[in-house]
Amino acid sequence: MNIVFIGARGAGKSKISRALSKRIEFPVVSTDSIAVYESGGIPIPKFLEQKSWHEFRDLEFKILSNLQNADGIILDCGGGILFDLDENGNEYLSERKFSLLKTIGRIFYLERDTKELIEKVKGDSTRPDLSKINSYKEILIRRLPYYENSAHYTLNLSKLTKEEAVEKVCDILGFYPK
Repeated sequence: MNIVFIGARGAGKSKISRALSKRIEFPVVSTDSIAVYESGGIPIPKFLEQKSWHEFRDLEFKILSNLQNADGIILDCGGGILFDLDENGNEYLSERKFSLLKTIGRIFYLERDTKELIEKVKGDSTRPDLSKINSYKEILIRRLPYYENSAHYTLNLSKLTKEEAVEKVCDILGFYPK
């Protein structure tokens, strides 16, 4: 069994993944970290400057394809993992990636208040700049229904501590302390 975390950038996917990993002893696999590795160590913002969002979305698909037979991992997905781009650069739900995510494991949408998300990622140079496409708020509003509808479970992290979130995941999936 694998656990997949999706949600907006800044939602807390990496923190919850690491905390859950300590609890259930599953390794954390980050799609963004693998993307950096696969691109020869080039940080994602630089990758996007040198290449394109289309190529990055294709790289995400390749990463998910390679993980479809994994077992016993926690998959920490980048915020745009559910999406691909049309020829005009507009996002749409990626059936190819969504299909792989469902194959890989149980999908948890980690939800936070929009204002909280915007504040968390403001000025973070380690994340790709989305402002050239649309405001982050516009992107969030457009993506939220896809996150909600794609997940098996939703956890609102605005109302939970990290420890409470880990406890809820364990309860839902039947992981109990030894």
